Amino acid sequence: MNSEGTALLEPELADLEGDDKKRLRKEKKRLYDAERTLEEWERYRALVDANDEAFEQIDVTNREARFALILMGALNAVVLVLLTRADALDALTSTERYWVVGLFVGYVVIAIAFLLQAIEALRPGRFRPRLWDWTHGESSRPAGVRYYEDVIRKSASECWQAWQNVRLVQLNAELCVQLHSLSLKNQHKHTAIRRLYTGLRAMALLLGLLMVIFAWLVWT
Repeated sequence: MNSEGTALLEPELADLEGDDKKRLRKEKKRLYDAERTLEEWERYRALVDANDEAFEQIDVTNREARFALILMGALNAVVLVLLTRADALDALTSTERYWVVGLFVGYVVIAIAFLLQAIEALRPGRFRPRLWDWTHGESSRPAGVRYYEDVIRKSASECWQAWQNVRLVQLNAELCVQLHSLSLKNQHKHTAIRRLYTGLRAMALLLGLLMVIFAWLVWT
């Protein structure tokens, strides 16, 4: 409901008393809060919450990458056990050994690609907020008082002076730019994680195929 709709409640509010009047006043305030824009302090708290959520998402992504590395370690342990079965390898013909070695080489290639993708998923990344190309006017231009690369460009005295002069609208603008930067970082990490688990699935399938072929060759 817009402001015209809330204005229609004014005559009804004047005719009511007691609890009904309080209830209608609360309803009017709720409708007003739903339509109005955020105040600067409300916007600040919302942006801080959004940045905290973005940092938490980065931590979740890092934990997923570490879990994938643990699974990779378990798969590699199985491969190591197969490679130490020299007696089983001796039972194979030369042609069968070529097949088994070829599968092992394929597994190693996928494992190396998996490891590189895990490094890509876990690396810190570099998504610095772009404060220098602000196009919304000087009055709201971010002051560069939050992100560490902007802070270390100043001396300690200049940093303190910047905090003395910063306005809330500038701080909110900087928080918004930082949120955009963290969102880019999260998108990059999510893409790397999807590729990482795709590689893990390929490793598991290849290892299963290798074990089946290896057991069949030894048995026959």
